Amino acid sequence: MRSSDLIRAASLDGALYEEVKANTTSTGSALGIVALVTLAHGAGGVVRAVAFERDPAAEGFLISVQGEIVFWVGSSFVIYLVGRSLLGSSATYGQVLRPLGFAAVPGLLILLAALASLVGAQVVVFAWLVPWRLATSFVAVERALGVGRAKSAVALLLDVVCGLVLVELGTVTLLNVLA
Repeated sequence: MRSSDLIRAASLDGALYEEVKANTTSTGSALGIVALVTLAHGAGGVVRAVAFERDPAAEGFLISVQGEIVFWVGSSFVIYLVGRSLLGSSATYGQVLRPLGFAAVPGLLILLAALASLVGAQVVVFAWLVPWRLATSFVAVERALGVGRAKSAVALLLDVVCGLVLVELGTVTLLNVLA
């Protein structure tokens, strides 16, 4: 994973998303990006847990980490299924998984939202971060599925809804295991 690829992913460079779709060796880089984003989420979970004294720090970390992993794997699979079954895409699961891993790049800044929550400014960070992540995800889906913008938007919308449900189910399961 090169820093130039992170910059290209963050700047919505469609050519990068096509490159990683086609390059099976970029699966490790996509996983590396998701791992870094996962650690940023985990650190943010610890900050929020400690600052607001709601949850133990380890629990905040685990909930945040599982959320990012479940969202990446689950949402990639939803997009793959929707693309193949409903939208006529010929993309493989790996061809969807890799670009969506790179689309997670804005999530590296999620720790800023946690730190901003200490002064009540997390909404400002999320107002900037969420649309950016949706934009990188849209470019990734569009390039991965190759079915046009309208169909890619449908796939992404279904993905976000299903991804959030999967994260909620994962969180409830994790909390039951920890209880």
